[in-house]
Amino acid sequence: MGRTVCAAFFLAIGAALPASAQRPVSVTAQDLKRLSIEELAELDVTSVSRRVERLSDTAAAVSVVRQDDIRRTGVTTLAEAMRLADGVDVARFDGRTLAISARGFNISTANKLLVLIDGRTVYSPLFAGTFWDVHDTVMADVDRIEVIRGPGGTIWGANAVNGVVNIVTKDASATRGSFVLVSGGIEEHLIASARYGDRLGSAGSYRVYGKYRQRDANRFASGATADDSLQLGLGGFRMDSGDQGAVRWTVQGDMYKGTESLFDRDDTDVSGGNLLGLWTRRFSGSSEFRAQVYYDRTFRMVPRQFEETRDTFDIDTQHRLTLARRHDIVFGAGFRVTEGDDLGIAGFAFVPQKRTAKLFSLFAQDEIVVKPARLFLTLGSKFERNDFTGLEVQPTARVRWNAHSTSTVWGAVSRAVRLPTRFDTDLRVFQNNRLVLSGSEDFESESVIAYEGGYRLRPHARASLDLAVFVNRYDRIRSQEFPSRLGLVVELGNTLNANTTGAELAGAFQAAANWRMQGSYAYLHKSITMDAGSRDLSKGASEGNDPSHLFSMRSYLDLPHGIALDGTLRYVARRPAPVVPAYGELDLRLGWAARPGWELSLIGQNLLHDRHPE
Repeated sequence: MGRTVCAAFFLAIGAALPASAQRPVSVTAQDLKRLSIEELAELDVTSVSRRVERLSDTAAAVSVVRQDDIRRTGVTTLAEAMRLADGVDVARFDGRTLAISARGFNISTANKLLVLIDGRTVYSPLFAGTFWDVHDTVMADVDRIEVIRGPGGTIWGANAVNGVVNIVTKDASATRGSFVLVSGGIEEHLIASARYGDRLGSAGSYRVYGKYRQRDANRFASGATADDSLQLGLGGFRMDSGDQGAVRWTVQGDMYKGTESLFDRDDTDVSGGNLLGLWTRRFSGSSEFRAQVYYDRTFRMVPRQFEETRDTFDIDTQHRLTLARRHDIVFGAGFRVTEGDDLGIAGFAFVPQKRTAKLFSLFAQDEIVVKPARLFLTLGSKFERNDFTGLEVQPTARVRWNAHSTSTVWGAVSRAVRLPTRFDTDLRVFQNNRLVLSGSEDFESESVIAYEGGYRLRPHARASLDLAVFVNRYDRIRSQEFPSRLGLVVELGNTLNANTTGAELAGAFQAAANWRMQGSYAYLHKSITMDAGSRDLSKGASEGNDPSHLFSMRSYLDLPHGIALDGTLRYVARRPAPVVPAYGELDLRLGWAARPGWELSLIGQNLLHDRHPE
């Protein structure tokens, strides 16, 4: 039996009240509704090269989930918002866990997608993935979610193997006033969000927020409860200096605490908090320096498995300068130290129990103007020194040709790595007091060489197309080396290799002034091979269960009298091992802007089936 995702309805009521008559200058959801397809392509992104550039000028496969997409689809968490990103595979594993990845290798502990929130990395060194259940915020405060499909190690470092997700929240100046959202439904019993923001000094702004979420348990195919409910409370603040000449700064922090059920076991307890500071100094129009520092503390206790307390300190610096109008250079350095205290429970152990890991990094990237306004070449690399494998080098070479004012061709070759984790090196699993599975001190970094290409076209002011293709070669993927005879220990190793090929197509069409449609399709083929002498019996099945086809279509329709009708149709092909049947689903939202600042929404999710496994 497998857990199922059920059809769900919920009602959401939101209100936003300004703090004063003077409103900050910002791009709001209403502004985005009025943007043309051409103007949407010109939106700024920062995740590709750590500098502001137009979406249409990036030499990478990039998609942006905007605040308008979040509001009009009714998604209530950051994890669910990832369903809106082109080419991203999202599958609900249970009531608290979603498996999220791009370009393959998707499992509940997916480890090849690097996730950042306002530049703070949130992957766990325990398994190199993201605990999506605890990373959340007031969804109305999200400015955009930038998603890079393909390696991002040159800029962001290790673990950005198949992609980078950068969740960017709004500047505090864009959230002055009061905001309240209350929603309730069949599975999402209650979500309540509140935020207040105002001025800070002569030019600055601040906001404080809180959010509470209570989700009911999923159900098995038999209808029995899976006992995987969730309760989570979180809160935080953000302060921005505003425009004070050459210097800008941001200080922000978050805290969370919650409990999660898991089958008939005792509740899983989770808690954590972080504090981040960002300082930027602009020397001229062609030179800027920024430094970011943060501290992050997390706690997770999973009954009968493990208890982890982790402290992370990270400092990152970068300098951008333009030379002779032909070189746009970004370079920087970073240092991270993370200490994990992992206590194994009831058959689980980590040896040693405590481990401190340090990471030193240097990077540089130069965009070279080969032919002004037409041809650009980008060269760069990141150099990281870690405690597991020593020096890792992650270079890239990218080329972009603006064939026409409405079309762009690009290509790239990149290398990225996934560093070993505590699961890979330190985990010990016992059964009847006998060791049955062990990590390996000789575990090496997984690596990928990626070949990518893309074509962007705006054939009409009302239409856009974005095509990306890729071929990835993976080496030293994690394997489970079974013993040659019974009674010996299964040891983790690096004897698997993989090849993936794929294509991704995204498009947008402004059918009318009040009707916009977006669609995406992704194809993936993956093959896994074993080194000579490998004793991995799973043949890589434990490293991902990926569909060959993903399809999504969204429609946003504005009707008279403040009414909006929005829908999302999606299709996920069959997952092979273990087999999960293909499925299609439909989500609908009926919204009514009762008056300025007030909105009522009725949302139906998974409307095509009573329940189905993902």
